Amino acid sequence: MSTLLIYTHETTPRLKYIFDLMLTDLLCLSYELTSDSNVFDAYTGAKFSYSKKAIGNELHFETTGLLFETGVRQQTIITAQHENIQGIFPTLKSALPFDIFASAFFLVTCYEEYLNDKRDQYGRYRASHKLNYKLGFLNRPMVNYYALSLEQLLKQHFPTLVTKRHPFKYIATVDVDIAFSYLYKGFKRGAGGIVRSLMFSDFKDLKQRISVLTGKQKDPYDTYDYMLDVLRKHHIETRFFFLLADGSRFDKNTPTCKPQFRALVKDIASKYPSGIHLSFKSHIDPDIQKMEKERMEEITGKAVTHNRFHYLRFSLPKSYNRLIQLGITDDHSMGYGPHAGFRASICTPYFFFNLEQNEVTSLKVHPIAFMDTTFAHYKRESAEHALDKIGEIMSYVKETGGTCVGLWHNSSFTDIAEWKGYKYVFESTAAKASALMDANEYTHA
Repeated sequence: MSTLLIYTHETTPRLKYIFDLMLTDLLCLSYELTSDSNVFDAYTGAKFSYSKKAIGNELHFETTGLLFETGVRQQTIITAQHENIQGIFPTLKSALPFDIFASAFFLVTCYEEYLNDKRDQYGRYRASHKLNYKLGFLNRPMVNYYALSLEQLLKQHFPTLVTKRHPFKYIATVDVDIAFSYLYKGFKRGAGGIVRSLMFSDFKDLKQRISVLTGKQKDPYDTYDYMLDVLRKHHIETRFFFLLADGSRFDKNTPTCKPQFRALVKDIASKYPSGIHLSFKSHIDPDIQKMEKERMEEITGKAVTHNRFHYLRFSLPKSYNRLIQLGITDDHSMGYGPHAGFRASICTPYFFFNLEQNEVTSLKVHPIAFMDTTFAHYKRESAEHALDKIGEIMSYVKETGGTCVGLWHNSSFTDIAEWKGYKYVFESTAAKASALMDANEYTHA
């Protein structure tokens, strides 16, 4: 592995974090830092400086200061363009017209989300207030594109420098919000469903409900065999997240006391990586989070270390701090409900940096690329349009060498009008991803 020498006047937690991410994690480069200009001058290998001014005629990236600050403050946002990428924090005498490292840090830490509390009706940060949405690159993992531009510059100056990228990877994740549509709900909820069908003259639902309850028809949300058959056929890595909450307005899964539901959770978790789907209600109560995690551990007999928040409802840094305290090592919530794309502008798993504490944490974040309900429910888009959008996002991830995480639900393959054609979307996405993985050109060292 090639070693870069980087001159900087000061080493800070922010600087070390973003260099580790862009150089080591994304380009598989090793590097060393020095604040000694004589050592830097004498070095004959690949090197660059990151400082206010260049030392000599070396490859130089001008710093605009963000990586040497502490705390969070309103930043002056001015954009700059380089080829097909957009950056912020413009520079004057630098290898690029903007501070690529500060831009990457600002985006991947979700810096803006610490500065205001503009939430939607579910208490979630609005995508429309984020810079990547406003500038039109939410669908593109810009931090990964920054790494490619950096790689290109480094190789122009140091042709023998060896870099490697991650191969394209697709992971299908499944949220089990409601394990069964009609079965195992208990008398009260079952009777309530029948009354609602009668009140709204929904005789189709009533007929289906009776057929399922009498064993004449499979429960419409029991799609696990179907999904797993498709994913196994195309050799797609799969992960499940189970909602194990006590019932509430937004947490309506099958009661966890039902043996059939517990058997489902235990069976799937014994065969596939599985995590907790911390409930909507738990967002404001660490005790509920602890109870739900322990409930899953009791059912599966395994330690639970992966999470996805229900409704993708979380806030930084509070929610992630609580996960760390809970013993969660990996979170899979970094995305938006109403929009596909990359909330933190990256398509590679990364460690969460807490801006308030100014330190990198042990929590690994796995960004979401798209979610089925974004297309079908929030945007009411056709299956064909959803497939086009997914294909576009996959092409960006393939180009940069990253991981494309799809979020699906077991309840998304019914004959309800808004889900028409989504079996085709699910199957086509798996087939396309499989072909892209077969065509990988890069391997990660």
